[in-house]
Amino acid sequence: MTQLIPPLQNGAQTVFFQAATEWCFLRTPPDYVTAGLPVPCVIFCHGNSGYVRDGDYRVSAKDTLDDEGKSIFIRTLIDAGIAVAGSHAKGSAWGTPDSVFSYVALFHTLLKDANLDSQRMGMLGGGLGASALWGATMGPLLGKVKAVALQQAAVNFESVIREQKFKADLLNAWGLPEDAEDELAVSTLAHSDPLQRIRKLLAEKGADAVDVLPEIGFFHGDQDENLLYNANPVAMAEVLEACGAKYLLKTYQGIGHATYEHGQPVADDIRSFFLRAFANT
Repeated sequence: MTQLIPPLQNGAQTVFFQAATEWCFLRTPPDYVTAGLPVPCVIFCHGNSGYVRDGDYRVSAKDTLDDEGKSIFIRTLIDAGIAVAGSHAKGSAWGTPDSVFSYVALFHTLLKDANLDSQRMGMLGGGLGASALWGATMGPLLGKVKAVALQQAAVNFESVIREQKFKADLLNAWGLPEDAEDELAVSTLAHSDPLQRIRKLLAEKGADAVDVLPEIGFFHGDQDENLLYNANPVAMAEVLEACGAKYLLKTYQGIGHATYEHGQPVADDIRSFFLRAFANT
């Protein structure tokens, strides 16, 4: 079979490659080995204006950068012994099917071409990137992802539409008229709305849904002016609570849509979440 990821060496490295026609990256931690004990991995689903290109990547329009020009959230996971990968995934795509396909293709490529632990695979979605994460984990990757972290995440399309602030961006990404009436837009995207998808999964599987759901962590400011706190993480956490799913709701008091800007403390919380989840494998 064709290997998409360039040949890897032992230790820390960053490589760029294409999967599903999209540019991707993989960064390995210092203890990575090409043969032997596989390492855990987190796939980062970038936010608004984030990208992956040949030789460069950015997690969002407002990422916090370390002295190497890479996101502190990615570096903190690397320092904890966790590999991190990402895909351009059609850019700011709001979880459209082609962006979901990109992340699913990356997931399978990583397990085929790198020495990564299939039992300790995670995903981290920032802002609108969380909608692609949710489409993947509730769809083709259902039951295959150990843990997901949702950072200031868009998990309620209905709220985005009714609040109007990013309605046009969401509808444009999905090929819908940006001036569509709210009710029509909500009903059209209901099947793809992350909050509605988890409700539908629970309705279909009942108590068995817990067995295929990943452990879920929410990292959100309670004053988020872009993706409302009560309408996004709180609303989804209430659904998860009702079915007995395992989740963490980490609330940053007095913080708006700015968890990227708070850097290391938030990065440390996300790292701790993944380390705990992976330790339970």
